[in-house]
Amino acid sequence: MSLVEGFSHESRQSELVAKVDELVAKVDELVAKVDELVAKVDELVAKVDELVAKVDELVAKVDELVAKADELVVKVDELVAKVTSCQGDELVAKVDELVAKADELVAKADELVAKVDELVAKRSECASFHVCGVILLGLWCSSVLAAGSWYPKTLPCDVTLASNDTMVNVDCTERGLLEVPKDIPRNTTNLTLTINHIPLINSTSFQGLENLTEIDMRCNCVPIKIGPKDRMCTESVTIKTNTFKDLRNLKALYLDGNQLTSIPKGLPPNLILLSLEVNKIYTILKRNLSDITNVQILYLGQNCYYRNPCNVSYQIEEGAFLQLDNMTLLSLKSNNLSYIPPRLPTSLRELYLYNNKIEMVTDKDFHNLTQLEILDLSGNCPRCYNAPFPCIPCPNNSLQIDTSTFKTLTKLRILRMHSNSLTYVLREWFQNCKELRVLDLSTNFLAREIAFTYFPQALPNLEELDLSFNYELQRYPATLHLSSSFSSLKSLKVLRIRAFVFQQLTLEDISPLIHLKNLEVIDLGTNFIKITNLSILMELKSLKIINLSDNKISSPSESGQSVAFSGGEAIHGSPMSDAGHSRNGEVREIHYFRYDEYARSCKYKDKEDGTLNSFVNTQCSKFGKTLDISRNNIFFLHSRFLNLADLRCLNLSGNAMSQSLNGSEFTFLTQLQYLDFSFNRLDLLYSSAFQELSRLVILDISNNNHYFESEGLTHMLNFTKNLTKLKILLMNYNKISTSTNTELESLSLEKLEFKGNRLDMLWRDGDTRYIDYFKKLLNLKVLDISHNNLNFIPQQVFQGLPDKLTNLYINNNKLKIFSWEKLIILQYLEVLDLSSNSISTVPPELSNCTRSLKTLLLRRNQISKLSAYFLKDAFSLKYLDLSFNHIQNIEQTSMPDDVVDQMDTLVLNNNKFMCNCNALMFVMWLNRTMVNIPRLATAVTCAAPGAQRGHPVISLDLELQACQHNYLSIILYILLTSLVLSFVTLSISSHLFLWDVWYLYHFLLAKFKGYRRLSSPSASYDAFVVYDKKDPEVSEWVLKELLVQLEDHGDHPLQLCLEERDWIPGCPLIDNLSQSIHQSKRTVFILTNKYIKSGDFKTAFYMAHQRLMDERDDVIVLIFLEKVPSHSKYLRLRKRLYRRSVMEWPTNPQAQQYFWFSLRSVLVTDSQKQYSNLFKETL
Repeated sequence: MSLVEGFSHESRQSELVAKVDELVAKVDELVAKVDELVAKVDELVAKVDELVAKVDELVAKVDELVAKADELVVKVDELVAKVTSCQGDELVAKVDELVAKADELVAKADELVAKVDELVAKRSECASFHVCGVILLGLWCSSVLAAGSWYPKTLPCDVTLASNDTMVNVDCTERGLLEVPKDIPRNTTNLTLTINHIPLINSTSFQGLENLTEIDMRCNCVPIKIGPKDRMCTESVTIKTNTFKDLRNLKALYLDGNQLTSIPKGLPPNLILLSLEVNKIYTILKRNLSDITNVQILYLGQNCYYRNPCNVSYQIEEGAFLQLDNMTLLSLKSNNLSYIPPRLPTSLRELYLYNNKIEMVTDKDFHNLTQLEILDLSGNCPRCYNAPFPCIPCPNNSLQIDTSTFKTLTKLRILRMHSNSLTYVLREWFQNCKELRVLDLSTNFLAREIAFTYFPQALPNLEELDLSFNYELQRYPATLHLSSSFSSLKSLKVLRIRAFVFQQLTLEDISPLIHLKNLEVIDLGTNFIKITNLSILMELKSLKIINLSDNKISSPSESGQSVAFSGGEAIHGSPMSDAGHSRNGEVREIHYFRYDEYARSCKYKDKEDGTLNSFVNTQCSKFGKTLDISRNNIFFLHSRFLNLADLRCLNLSGNAMSQSLNGSEFTFLTQLQYLDFSFNRLDLLYSSAFQELSRLVILDISNNNHYFESEGLTHMLNFTKNLTKLKILLMNYNKISTSTNTELESLSLEKLEFKGNRLDMLWRDGDTRYIDYFKKLLNLKVLDISHNNLNFIPQQVFQGLPDKLTNLYINNNKLKIFSWEKLIILQYLEVLDLSSNSISTVPPELSNCTRSLKTLLLRRNQISKLSAYFLKDAFSLKYLDLSFNHIQNIEQTSMPDDVVDQMDTLVLNNNKFMCNCNALMFVMWLNRTMVNIPRLATAVTCAAPGAQRGHPVISLDLELQACQHNYLSIILYILLTSLVLSFVTLSISSHLFLWDVWYLYHFLLAKFKGYRRLSSPSASYDAFVVYDKKDPEVSEWVLKELLVQLEDHGDHPLQLCLEERDWIPGCPLIDNLSQSIHQSKRTVFILTNKYIKSGDFKTAFYMAHQRLMDERDDVIVLIFLEKVPSHSKYLRLRKRLYRRSVMEWPTNPQAQQYFWFSLRSVLVTDSQKQYSNLFKETL
């Protein structure tokens, strides 16, 4: 037997060597194929080069077509001119010529279509490289068509279309432009170029933009003292002559803040508005205005004042404005003017002369301005005490106004004389001003005059009067003295008496106002009032807004006195003289000391807004009667102190109240709907706090962090359950880190702002007490938990959020991960703000997390990559902000077109995009998509490589040929690597799986030669049993169990063939094994895990399996005495084809009888009848 085995092993080695030789030949053949592939690739590169040439030809044709179109436009203009001049013969000739041009254009278009068809045909030859051609064509077309848009996406501006489709706004604000963009749509009507660095404009800058009606080019070279210090401009903007001449539709031109030294020449004659503020124009001559005789609004202010000094006298030629017959508004503010320009046009309705150096106003200055409606003379003789600007008192200490100055101004509606150091006001000034509605006399010296004046008697129609900041220095009078003539102001609606400075407000003080039925607003703020009875203000029945902020009103005594007092001794010095730089100074500066503050900024075109900023929250005052007593000295509240039953809005902020509210303090405020209790020291000791305010809708208790920062105190935050009408609750910046109640309760609350607290302490890992903190706010729709120091949100919290939540703000926290999958719980969520966190991942598919989300804000996070299917099926999303992240590339699958094109806005600016060959598809997508991407051409820029850094991604011009060669190199690398790996794998497999290779070789050889084995004699045995004779347990099972059951039992005993019993002695092993297999109907393998790995089993199994190949007769039956190896592919296949041929020895003795029955049945049944149909067809 050993000689046979040695001979067999030597034979197999020789066969293996032959097989290896054959594999080497195959490798040589494969190398030849690779060479052929390289040749094909070279041919393909040539095709791509040809495609590039075709595209270049297409570009040339398009350029030629555009030139023809421009020529046609010129011809049409000539035609219109000829029609106008009615030159008939020449007109006919021009028409014929235009027809010929049109025919030529049609021919060119046909030729262009043919070229495109040829290009498409060539592209189909690219096979696997067709993407390169698409990219090349797509990148060029994007600069012209921009994915079907009517303006190129490379335009560094925002383009919006008005709802009526008549206005096209192009906003290029703050884009770092050095010239006017060339790709501005021809139908643009409004062009904004503010806050850029454009040094020069000429007639070609706006060529083709004949539809422009407004150009806003402010702040391209702001004067040094006014402009930003990090980019100071030293050379003024140059505007060439006739730059705007061809813009016949231009109506408004803003050129402020450009350091212009003169009015531009060649302005269009139809110009209506011209603004030249904050320049260096010091001289106004008639000839400068001769081109704009139709102008109606002219702004020439701030050309010569302390922040834009001129160092020369501001000069206006007499009668310079007289030629402007249609002018209705003239502004000459802040120009150091010492006189009112004579001979102004009679059409003027608004005249602004404030902040100049005019010392006297005579009766001749306005005598011809009979149409004037607004006149502002403020700041010409300023009150210099505590002024926030360089102030020089005028020589006469007051503006001198002639008695008849305003005599002819019968249509005057608004008159402002703020800060003119006036010490008196004459009734005669207003004798003919019956239409006057607004009079501003603030910041003068009228404290004594107000007590005895009679000028109100001349103003029966006055609606707004401002007497603020008229206090006397070093005086602190006991009461306010108002002249009885104030009762004549029957139409008065707004009265402002801020900073008059007095100690006590009594009913007698306001008695002249009691019968003013139209008085709605009274402002008594910043008066340092110490004593007052708030109920006396209720005598003014028509009042809607009462402002007593920034005073010194204190709480009543515990005895219930309704008059507030401080208990200190009276002083004689004015508090204003010692508090010039107090916290009130900022308020006064903003509202009353306006010199530069109300000048139009570079970002807004609003001018000459004389209205004061509202001192009351408009959301509060809309409820009705409003009282503002914020920033006083109220430390304690008593119910009688606020005996104001009609009050709807109350502001008590900034009073440092530390009282523990128990539900009795606001008893008399039965109608109160808005309460501002912010910036106090609220102590929520009782859950009954605020419960008496049954009609309260909005409650603000923000910035009451004093007691919340103390340890061990009681905080009853469930007071909300008693406020059945409450809809908005503001609890911001209280630093709440603990709560006596573990839940907030309310059936009415719709919005809760919980910013600036410490939810990170309430939601600590392991502490589940506050998991449902917001759950019982059953109608809550808006929840803001930003600025809460959260570094994670427990997953249980999402289940504890109100079901009706629509807006959730979690911005400005420290989140690194977010449980996106939990959003599915919030079925109505529409807005999710996760900005300014440290989130690095997005969900695999947003649509699997939420189907309702419309707005998702993820700006300022650490996102570097979007998931492959991020927005798949997210059709509800309309606004997505991914700005200020670390995104390097966006795959097309992450933002599918069918989703993104339905969005309103996608924000991508300030990311770290990699502009290499991998970005080509992203660039194409940017050009193709229809979604609005703000600042696409200026802020969506490359971060790397260095050569492309800062370059706009949208206009990326990559070396496409280099990218193509790069792709070719990658493909060749993959092919060669695969070849080497395949060879190595085959070699190692042949060495490790010798028997498998040997058998496979001979099997395939036999199949190729069509070898057929001679038919064997009839089977002598029912089954040949193959088993491990070296295993005594297996041998015992075969001899004592298998033989007994199959040969001795049953109606038809079976004849078995065993090696130890039936083999011929002395015959070679291979012959005995072959004869036993072929003379038996079945070959039964008795298997164990050890025996499967032996060579004896493999030899017998291969020979039995060869009978299947030769005779198409499956004789194999497998019996496993141990657990079946589930990983065997062959075994799984055999079970699929013929399940009964694989059997297991049952461990349950009760099942052994069934096993013998099944085995006998398999041995006596024709195997082919049991196969699946697929295997039958194969055989």
